[in-house]
Order: sequence, then structure tokens, then C-alpha cells
Amino acid sequence: MSKTVRIFKLFWAHEDEAQEDWLRAMARQGLHLLKVNPLCFWTFERGEPADIVYRVDFPNASHDPAFRQLMQDAGWRLAASTVGWHYWRTPAVRGKAPALFTDNASKANKFRQRLAMFVASAIPLFVTFVLLDMPRRLGELSVPFLVAYCSALAFYLLVMPYTLVRLWLRVRALERACAA
Repeated sequence: MSKTVRIFKLFWAHEDEAQEDWLRAMARQGLHLLKVNPLCFWTFERGEPADIVYRVDFPNASHDPAFRQLMQDAGWRLAASTVGWHYWRTPAVRGKAPALFTDNASKANKFRQRLAMFVASAIPLFVTFVLLDMPRRLGELSVPFLVAYCSALAFYLLVMPYTLVRLWLRVRALERACAA
């Protein structure tokens, strides 16, 4: 039997709690996160079932050695990282899950950062199609390339608005909770 298991599982950018719950359930089954890639393939190592709590973080601070040391001092270990997403883990304490973001303002800021990242990712698309006269250039390319390119573009244009709206709604809800 293989020591590692690879699973495809898609989560949206606003579904951090669903990711955390799923990773905890996997650890309870004896599958412990080793790595995740941007295409949503998760690699787990088989081991003893354990109640391990995972937290998803998308901060610039995770690249800071002082922040990493602070996390380690608090008992968190970096389980995996992919394109700016960081997955921290720690054993549950008497079945309780420790929190990384304890107040709504911190949670809202976390989602604002994600929202800004997704908005920034649209800039190359804008530059390509508006500023560089890309429609004319696309006419000069091969049909197979155009099919693949247009398929990827259509997927992006369908998924991105949904992602932006869901993140924005999450930020608004957290801001309202702060004001209450």
C-alpha cells in the first residue's frame, strides 16, 4: 500500500473554513497533508488517525521569518504552501480548534488581501486585450492554440466574477459584524 495518497478537491477562495474542516476530517482518517498544488491536487501521507486542526492563511506575513517563528512558538507547523496560500496545523486541544484569526476585523483583512490578489490577477488580461490590440494578434495564431486559449479565457471570465463577488460578500459580512 502506498504511503501517500493524492486527491483532487476544488475549493473556492472564500471557502477557507470548508478547507479546514475537510483537512481535519482527513487527519481523523489518518491522512495528513504533505502538499497541495494550484490545480487542487492534495497529497497526504498515511499515518495514525489524529485530531489535527488546520488553518488556511493568505498573508504576506507568512514569508516573514519572525511571523513563522511566532506561529511555531504558538504550536503551529506549516504543513504546505501553494501560490501564497499557507496551511498551518496543530493538534486539537481536548477537541477544541485554536483560532488564528480571533476577531472579525482580522478575518475581513484576510479576505481583503485575497480580493486584492484576484483583482490584480485581472490586470494582465486587461493589458493583453485592451492595450496590446490582442484581437488582431489572435487572428494570426493557429486554430488549436486559439481553442485552448479561448477555453482558458472563458473559464477565467466565468469563474473570476463569482470569486470576486463571494469574497466581497464575505468581507462585507465581517465588516458588519465588526460594527455590531
